Amino acid sequence: MLRLGFHLKSTPQQLAVMGSWTRLTCKCCISRPVQPLVALEMNEDVNMETKRWLMARIQAEKAAGGAELMVHPGEDDDGHMLIVSASQHVLLRAAEVLGFYKLYKDGSMISFSYRDRRNFKNSDNIDEFLTLAERQFIILRTLENIKAVDEEYIPGYPTKTLYPGEAIFHRLQKSKILHAFYPLHHEELLSELESNWHTHRKLTLQPVDSIYRYYGGSVAMYFSFLEFFTCSLAPMAIFGAMMVALSMDTVDKCILFSVFNIIWSTVIMELWKRHSFVLSYTWGTLQMNSQFEEPRMGYEGPMSTNPITLRQQPYYPAWKRKVKVWLVSVPVLCLFLAFSLCTMIIFFWMEAWVKAFYSERENYWSCVLYIPSILHTLCITVLNAWYKTVAKMLTEWENHRLESSFQNYLTVKVLVFRFVNCFSALFYISFYLQDLNLLRKKLASLLILTQIINQFLETLLPYFFKTLSGKAAGLEVCTEESAPDIDKIKLQGQKATFPGMFDEYMELFVQFGYVSLFSCIYPLSAILIVLNNIVEIRTDALKLGHLFRKPFISPAANIGAWQIAFETLGFMSVITNCLLISISPQVKEYCTENNVTANSVLIWALGVEHVLLVIKVILAVAIPDVPQWVKLRMDRVEYQSLQALKHQVRYWLAVKQRERGPALQKHFPLTQWLPWRELWPTVPCRYEKLRADFRIKC
Repeated sequence: MLRLGFHLKSTPQQLAVMGSWTRLTCKCCISRPVQPLVALEMNEDVNMETKRWLMARIQAEKAAGGAELMVHPGEDDDGHMLIVSASQHVLLRAAEVLGFYKLYKDGSMISFSYRDRRNFKNSDNIDEFLTLAERQFIILRTLENIKAVDEEYIPGYPTKTLYPGEAIFHRLQKSKILHAFYPLHHEELLSELESNWHTHRKLTLQPVDSIYRYYGGSVAMYFSFLEFFTCSLAPMAIFGAMMVALSMDTVDKCILFSVFNIIWSTVIMELWKRHSFVLSYTWGTLQMNSQFEEPRMGYEGPMSTNPITLRQQPYYPAWKRKVKVWLVSVPVLCLFLAFSLCTMIIFFWMEAWVKAFYSERENYWSCVLYIPSILHTLCITVLNAWYKTVAKMLTEWENHRLESSFQNYLTVKVLVFRFVNCFSALFYISFYLQDLNLLRKKLASLLILTQIINQFLETLLPYFFKTLSGKAAGLEVCTEESAPDIDKIKLQGQKATFPGMFDEYMELFVQFGYVSLFSCIYPLSAILIVLNNIVEIRTDALKLGHLFRKPFISPAANIGAWQIAFETLGFMSVITNCLLISISPQVKEYCTENNVTANSVLIWALGVEHVLLVIKVILAVAIPDVPQWVKLRMDRVEYQSLQALKHQVRYWLAVKQRERGPALQKHFPLTQWLPWRELWPTVPCRYEKLRADFRIKC
C-alpha cells in the first residue's frame, strides 16, 4: 500500500488545500492502510477554489450530493493532482448497487448483498473479495455519478455554468479543467502478473484469471479469446501443411480443406461460447444486471425524469439520433466505401500494367510483380485508420445514451467498412476475374504485410515515441526505485491513453476472414497467423503494462457484438468455399471433358452449399452454448430466489396481520408501499428488474 506524505516544495496556496487522507467515520476501516486507486489531474493553471470544491464534493456524503470517497491532494509540485481511494464499506455498498455477483458460502455465484455480506466468501478482506479492476471501476462509476445540486457555475470559473443534475466530471472534462483521470498500477501485482505472462516461457498459455483481477473483464476476455483462437488454428495449420506437402490433385485438396474449414469454423465458435460462459460465470459477470445502465459520460440533452429509476437524467429524442445515423453517418460510410472501391480499381489497373511490363522485360526481378499488392495493402491500412477516426467522431455526434449502444454502433460502422475494404479485392479476383494465382498472391501479401504494419503501429511506434518523449522531458530518473510515490504516479499519467481492444478484435476478425473464406486457396495462411498471434500475445501484454495508462475496464460476460461478426463470417465461408471449388481450373477442365454445362456446375455448387449449411446448423445446435454444470447452478439460484420470495411475502403478511389485526382486510390494498429492498434484502435472483419493480401493498 502507498502512503503519501507532505512534499517540501509545496507553496502556501497549495498547502491550503493539502492534508492527509479524508478522515474515516467507519470504525472497521480506520486501521486499514489506504491504497491509492485513481488519480485525477487538473489543468496546470487550475483555480485553488475549484480544487477545494472538487475535493469537498468527492468526500461529501451522498445525501449531500457527494461520493463518500477518500481524497488526497496529491502533494505534487504543481498542485493540480488529486488521489482518490475508498473505504471498505463504501466499496461493498457500491458493489451491491452495481450488481456484482460474488461467491456465496454454498459455492454458487449470486448477487452481492451488503446486509448478507458475512455469508459471502472473503467479504472481510476487501483485497480478495473485490479485484483491483473492480475497485477502480467502482471509483469511476461513483465519480461519474456526482451531479450538480445547487451550484449555478463551477467555483472559480463564473463563466462555466452548471445545470441541476449535470454530471460534474463530464463538465470538468469538457471545460478542460479536468485534464485526465486514470486508475493506478499496483507495482507488486503488476510485477507478479508479468512474470507469469509475457515474460514466461510458455508460448500461448496465459494467467487469464490473474489478468481479470488486475485489468478487468474486457481485457481478460480478449486475451482468452486470442489464446483460444490461436490454439484452435493449430489443427488448421497442420492440415494445411499436409495438403501442401501431399502430391494429390488440387481439386481434392480444395474439397478436403473446404469441408474441414467449414467444420472447424463452426466448432471453434461454439466451443468458444461455452468457454466464455464458464469464464464469465467464474468471474461473476455472466448475470450482472445491465438493465439500469447509467447514461454514458458523453451523453447530452435536456434534463428529464427517468421512468425506471425516477432520477433526473439527460434526455435526447431517439428520432433525432436516427436522423443523424441515416442522413449523415450512412452517406459518409458510402463515401468511404466508394474511395475503397476506387483504390481497388486502381490496384487492378496497376496489376495489369506491371504484368505487361514484366512480360516484355523478363530480366527484371520477379518481385516487381508484388508492388501493386504492396501499395494496395498500404492504401487499405490508411483508409482503415482514417475511417475509424471519422466513425468515432460520427458515433460521438450521434449522442448515444448508453456506452453499450455507442460501442455497438461504432463496431457496426467499422465492421462494414473493414469487410468491404479488406475483402472486396479478394472477392473480385475470386468470382469475377477467377484468377486463383492472383488470389493466392494477393492473400499472401495481405497476410504478411498487414501483420508487419500492425506490429509496427501497435507496439514499436508507441515504444519509440515513449522512449523519445521520456528522454526529452528528462523523466528517466523517475523510474528508479527510490523515486517518490507521487512522481511514479505522474509518470503513469504521462503515458498515452489506452486505445481499447477495438483494433485488436478487428485484427482477429480480419484474420478469421482470411482463414475461413479463402484459406482453401492458400492453406499456409493459418501457419502465418499462428506465428503472428504468438508474438501478438507478448506485444499486447507488454504495451498494456508499460506503454499505456492502465485503463478503466467494465465487467464483460462475452466478446459482445464480435461473436455475431465471427459467426457471420463462418456462414459466409460455406458460400465462398463452394464457389471457389466450382471455378477452379481442374473443375472447368473436368466439365469440358464430360460436357457438363456451367449451369449444372452452379446447381451442384448450390446443392453442396445448402447441405454444408445444414451440417453447420446441426453442429451449432448439437453443441450447447452453456455447459450443463453452469446451467444447473444458475437454475438452482433461480429456484432458491423464487422460494425465498414466497417465504418473505408470507412473513411480511404475517407481520402486518399481527400489527393491524382485523383492519388488515379492509386497508390492505391501498394504504402503504414497501420498497423491494426492505421486503427482500438478501435474496439473490437473476430477475433484477422484477426485484426492482416488485412492490407489496400492505
